[in-house]
Amino acid sequence: MYTLIYALCFYLSSLLVTIPFLKFFKFSEARFLSLLTISAISFAIGFVFPFKISFYIVFAVTIGVSLYTIYSDKVKVENTETVFALVFAFFIFLRFLNPYIQDAEKFMDSAFMNAVLKSSAFPPDDPFFAGGKLDFYYYFGHVISACITLMSFSPPEVGYNIAMSAIPAYTAVIIYGILRRKGMKVALSGIALSIFSGNAYSFVDFLRRVFAGKVIDGGYYWNATRVIADTINEFPYFSFIHADLHAHVVAIPIFTLIISLILRSWEEVEGKEYGRRTTLALALALFAIFATNSWDYPLAALACLLAALSLKKKEIVIALILSIPFVILLYSSMNTPAAKIFLVEDKTNAIEFLMYALTPLFFSYLFTGNRYTLYSLPLSIPLYFISPVLALTAPLAISSVYGIYKKDVASAIVLTGLMAFILPEFVAVESRLNTVFKFYIVAWLSLMIAPATKLEFGDVRKYVVVLVLVVSLVYPMAATPVRYNLRECTLDGMAFMKTFDGDYEAIKWLQGKSGVIIEEGCTHGALCGYKYGGRVSAFTGNPAVIAWTNHEFAWRRDYPIIAERANDVREFYTTSSCDEMLKIVSKYNISYVFFGYEEKRIFSVSPEKFERCFTKVFESRGTYIFATKNIS
Repeated sequence: MYTLIYALCFYLSSLLVTIPFLKFFKFSEARFLSLLTISAISFAIGFVFPFKISFYIVFAVTIGVSLYTIYSDKVKVENTETVFALVFAFFIFLRFLNPYIQDAEKFMDSAFMNAVLKSSAFPPDDPFFAGGKLDFYYYFGHVISACITLMSFSPPEVGYNIAMSAIPAYTAVIIYGILRRKGMKVALSGIALSIFSGNAYSFVDFLRRVFAGKVIDGGYYWNATRVIADTINEFPYFSFIHADLHAHVVAIPIFTLIISLILRSWEEVEGKEYGRRTTLALALALFAIFATNSWDYPLAALACLLAALSLKKKEIVIALILSIPFVILLYSSMNTPAAKIFLVEDKTNAIEFLMYALTPLFFSYLFTGNRYTLYSLPLSIPLYFISPVLALTAPLAISSVYGIYKKDVASAIVLTGLMAFILPEFVAVESRLNTVFKFYIVAWLSLMIAPATKLEFGDVRKYVVVLVLVVSLVYPMAATPVRYNLRECTLDGMAFMKTFDGDYEAIKWLQGKSGVIIEEGCTHGALCGYKYGGRVSAFTGNPAVIAWTNHEFAWRRDYPIIAERANDVREFYTTSSCDEMLKIVSKYNISYVFFGYEEKRIFSVSPEKFERCFTKVFESRGTYIFATKNIS
């Protein structure tokens, strides 16, 4: 229960750092911009100084400005804060039930966040490849997560869950800020449709299971994101409850903020200008989207260009231009494999596409379509033979072009979302699987948020909206109890580890230490990393000799060196020779040898052989840590 105190600490500190930004931005934007600004400045300083020092300097200055602002001015917390508080509390409750940072790619996200927290200078050390740097992966999203962790004053395994709860809360409050002028019903409906909804497949599958007498199980929860063959089709609510703290998840509130800043044209009606601060904020958000999930940057840039074209606003173009030098600077510092862009031959099946996209697409047609939509419908027939997705989206795309011409900025966002659906039908980056995966989330957000700005509950369409809400809300109602069926009552993401001998206590001890470790990090199969492999580096941030071998190969494209390290780890745990072990220790500059549940399970050896060669520095419930220093 005590771990909830950390969640409260984050809530209060995040609210406090928002105060200086309230003079310049809407409350809903200031809420997230404060965190984004602190993260960006800490990120920049972190290339010179240790990350924690960088963060605490920026955080202390921001708190000081906040306290001065409170002392000198009247500060009012808007009712909008209720949205953040409720959504944050809801996801904290879910993570409180099942906090486990286990399965899927949670180990990877935890490892990257811990590597950021332990970084002496960016780029951080690669926690899965000792001696390597985390310069092959855009890790700014993990910087944001690390900042949330430090703002909560919590250990990383708790901070992970607080960050995972904060991301949807920030997203919700931004959406509320976009739509609040349309009234409470519209704002809440927009939030529900954007981030608390499922796709059409989840509704159909629910009915099929009910009428067939089948249980709503993990298959129901999972299958809704594997609708289109050979691709991944997540939508925000699944991503939030699945709780991989991945780049595409952290990018959700960033892209939503970009939409909000673009839609500021509404404020001109009230005599406000698209000021310099808003331009700078948009530039920051554009850089952040690239640094977090580079896939989204071209689509965000497209949204900016279309909006600027529609509104004749040079400030939006200036913001885009301002972001480019920082994007180039970051890109030049990275060592990512060259992204392969290729033409796609496979086309998405129309039924599969609609099982994912029906609700956002129908919602967009309903509220942003115009007479040109009807005029364009006959074009869908020949376009179907080129691409079913193109046929289903083209009429709305054509009417959106007309909307842009008529200075309707929402049409710019809609067209961006439609392009996110259309482009993977013809081109892909790295793989069609990942292109569909990343682009479709942008499409979902764009086609839910922008049409909601035109939502009215005063005409007959309100009944259709209610129907769409009913269809969409089935998934969260049915899938959430399946996903969160435990009652752990803690935010400790390592709690599951307490049944694996003394691994929990040993890793907690190692969190305060630095140096390379050797562990069984996944040297015996492609998917072992999704289970228990690499858990020491994942929860300490200390670099392992090798872990998550399949991912390291995808990142580094150097199979021989990864295979060599995996062989060395296997040799280390199976040899009885101290000399052979010491050669491996010297080769990788290993500081600590970890011998716990996984090492015993895989290699079937006893700790006595390590006691002959190294100094035992920790022991708990059958798990041992040995230090390699002072060994002759």
